[in-house]
Amino acid sequence: METAKKTPIYNLVILDKSGSMESIRTEAINGYNETLGSIKATQLKYLDTQEHFVSLAAFCDCGIDMIYDMTPIKDAEKLTKEKYDPCCCTPLYDAIGKTVKELKRKTVEIEGAAFLVTIITDGYENSSKEWDAKSVGKLIESCKDEGWMFSFIGAGKDVVKVANTISITNTMVWENTSAGTEVMFRTENKARMRFCEDLDMEISMCDVAPSALEKKVLCRKLADRYYEEDKE
Repeated sequence: METAKKTPIYNLVILDKSGSMESIRTEAINGYNETLGSIKATQLKYLDTQEHFVSLAAFCDCGIDMIYDMTPIKDAEKLTKEKYDPCCCTPLYDAIGKTVKELKRKTVEIEGAAFLVTIITDGYENSSKEWDAKSVGKLIESCKDEGWMFSFIGAGKDVVKVANTISITNTMVWENTSAGTEVMFRTENKARMRFCEDLDMEISMCDVAPSALEKKVLCRKLADRYYEEDKE
């Protein structure tokens, strides 16, 4: 196999920090920090073949706080209570639309990258001003065509329905309790690591280094089974 360039992997977490998250604030912080740890462990495991970056967008009606923005995983520090302070409403569509569009804009010239976008919310859209379900869904579809992976983690019985309205099929129902939050982050981290393992294995099996287009196709295939093993 020809020597391949490292695959840039952009991990974007869009985390609800509306007022209802206050009751599980500590668990959300600890869970995200575990996610950070799992990405760092994955980076160390695939140091020669993958290059991980992390973006964390914590959102409420006050705005979107980009706690990290395409930060190399080695430079990403743990989330703290000072940086994550839940309040007010849930502009879910604005948070997704703005952060995904901006990440797409900043990486448009980067070839052969993988994108893992995870949306975590314990409530429903109730205060977006610039984006709606249709416009967000259109944006997500365009990104999926480029090989991006999206997962939607939500609380309540209508998680699948809500996710489908914005063109996301990888879903997880989350019980927003202390125990449920721990299980949710553990499951998400397991799926994320499995994606990276599968990506590395698939690329290593190629006779020649895959092109940017071939990597897009491969990422799309792996994205479609992101939570597959956990649902069996």
